[in-house]
Amino acid sequence: MHTKIYFDESDLFPYEPISPIWMIFYIILTFYFFTICNQKLNGKNKNKKIHWLHQNTLLSFIHACICSALILIGIICAPGIFQDPLSHSNHFNYAILAFSTGYFIYDFVDCLQNSTDSVFPILIHHLIVISFLSHVLYYTRNVGYAIYGLSIEVNSIFLHARRVIRWYPPIFKSAYHNHLLKIFIDIGNYLTFILFRFGIVYVGLRALYIQGERVHPVIKAYTVTIVSSMGFLNVILLYRLLKSQFKKKSKNKREKQSEDKILMTDNHILLPS
Repeated sequence: MHTKIYFDESDLFPYEPISPIWMIFYIILTFYFFTICNQKLNGKNKNKKIHWLHQNTLLSFIHACICSALILIGIICAPGIFQDPLSHSNHFNYAILAFSTGYFIYDFVDCLQNSTDSVFPILIHHLIVISFLSHVLYYTRNVGYAIYGLSIEVNSIFLHARRVIRWYPPIFKSAYHNHLLKIFIDIGNYLTFILFRFGIVYVGLRALYIQGERVHPVIKAYTVTIVSSMGFLNVILLYRLLKSQFKKKSKNKREKQSEDKILMTDNHILLPS
């Protein structure tokens, strides 16, 4: 097999492959971890399908928080990842990628088994991510750019938090503080969406354009397809996010107008004729 699949003469860091056995180990461990989390959240509830979306979103939120924290630690401990993301790798970052791969495999299975709605876009997204990360892990190549891509999970924290704060009891006792939290989440959601989701797609395509000769043509075509697909899915996700936001505002406005009409009617009845 052509050696340029694994390394290039211009690589800043030496090629040090990690055994795929570690990939399998971390994936199985992660799959088991989220299975246990799901069981703990489910508790004694017999009607799983009623609360499945709530639990699935909460597990996605947990994954996003853990993954984002690990990426931050990984970057702080190994800033060399910015020097040459293509050839840079270490066991910690490798484990982060395997952790997320295990989660996406778990979520893929969970959606197939329990979802009552159409989750086709989510399944396609998961297949793309699983395929890309598995390739990176198997060859221990492009680990740095894969870590860049996983930073999308920073946005996922805010994306899932929008639902979590609606479905679960308020964090603060004060309605004012809960309202400020919602505003913070909405602002953070849009900022991190642009910065991490579209920003990562831009960084990926730019890197492939500038450093495309450092990878095998087949691998380059494969990666371009993956990154472009992610960009297309991000456009769909942003459209749904904006649609949901405006629909929510419209609903709140209608409810407010309805409330005003009721108050006007009550006042009219109370006024003396």
